Amino acid sequence: MDNNLEVLNEESKAGELYELGQWMGRKQAFGLISAKTAAADVECLRYIREKKLYRAKDLDWAEFCKQYAGVSRAYADRLIRQLEDFGPNYFHLSQIVRISPHDYKQIASAITDDGLAYGDEKIAISPENSDKLVEAVTALRTAIPPKPSVPAVAAARKRLESGIAAMNEALQSGLSDAEREDLAQAVRAGVTDLNLISASLGGY
Repeated sequence: MDNNLEVLNEESKAGELYELGQWMGRKQAFGLISAKTAAADVECLRYIREKKLYRAKDLDWAEFCKQYAGVSRAYADRLIRQLEDFGPNYFHLSQIVRISPHDYKQIASAITDDGLAYGDEKIAISPENSDKLVEAVTALRTAIPPKPSVPAVAAARKRLESGIAAMNEALQSGLSDAEREDLAQAVRAGVTDLNLISASLGGY
């Protein structure tokens, strides 16, 4: 009986490895570090996570993201959530135009599978229309009335900007090797903290 169970487990794992290989083969290395992430990349990740195919590598989801997608679990989960919230068109557009999830949400009503509605025109979301898309997205975002800043957020942003300015001033002042190393560590720690905050904010 134990031998039979062992054989079944090995066959199950072999099947998961085969399926995992198929999905990973669709988008080798995924390319998720790039800001121009493709919807197909995220769809592959979502399928692997939902079917728990990463277990075929004897890894948990966090380690799989790190080793095979080159990103953190929080970042991968955020991309998957954006795909579920906005659909593939968000990624199609963001490959051409730099746009945040928050801004995309504001203009989402103008976007369909046929393209971006602007004026009397429907602009197909394709690289050939990059100039038109940039112009349209910029105009649509500009037309959105700004939200009043929350005092606490405005104060935090001001302190962040002051801190960044201070680091730039320090960098330009002529640092010793030890001081440059300290500054580099501070920057890396700050980036890590900001990424964690960004992940906690989800699609905003």
